Amino acid sequence: MNKEVGRNSDKITIKVRLSDEDYHDIKIDWSNESFDYRKQLFHQLSAYTGIPVEHQEYVAVSRAFRHAHGLINTEWKDGIFNEGWNWEYDSKERAMNAFHDGDCFLFRTQLFAADTGLFCRYDLQHQSLVNETGCDRNYCYYLGRRSFTERVSELLKSDEMRKICDENGLRVGEQPDEFRRMNLNLNIAHLTHPVCTGLILAWPGLFRFDANHMYLRYRG
Repeated sequence: MNKEVGRNSDKITIKVRLSDEDYHDIKIDWSNESFDYRKQLFHQLSAYTGIPVEHQEYVAVSRAFRHAHGLINTEWKDGIFNEGWNWEYDSKERAMNAFHDGDCFLFRTQLFAADTGLFCRYDLQHQSLVNETGCDRNYCYYLGRRSFTERVSELLKSDEMRKICDENGLRVGEQPDEFRRMNLNLNIAHLTHPVCTGLILAWPGLFRFDANHMYLRYRG
């Protein structure tokens, strides 16, 4: 397909894949105003990952080195957390610059426990940025596996876990040490702050592995 025709078309198809799976089609119809491009994207990603739409906050899209885009999910936690700043990121023009017909992306899911509770983000790296032979600073093949996304999905579907994390999130500002201790007790710190050796090798001064920040000493 001619690239300019594809970029100007109302309907496009992009492809995403987890590191251990084949590509999966995501279709976007820019002309659909009743179920807009944001809802189309996040509902399809929800079906792909098994993570409910309301627990998906954001998708980051990298097309070139140091050239990234992002889209906020307007249905994240009923939309109450992005009303004040979604204007900065969320526009059709930005989305159309992020996604071109036929694009292929490597996909991974990221888990966060913060002041807004437990939620996830998605990271899409254009295939041209990814090292085909192993992990690098752009993509981790281990964290991009289906099993990691499934674990995130299990946690986000747990009403009890979300309730605990929502309550714990209130401590971030006034009791940061207690917040970190609770995450360790929940055994999720290694999921919210996973470490890839490819990233450490690329930026050794910025990323380091400290087991004490990931696991309790007495846990086997």
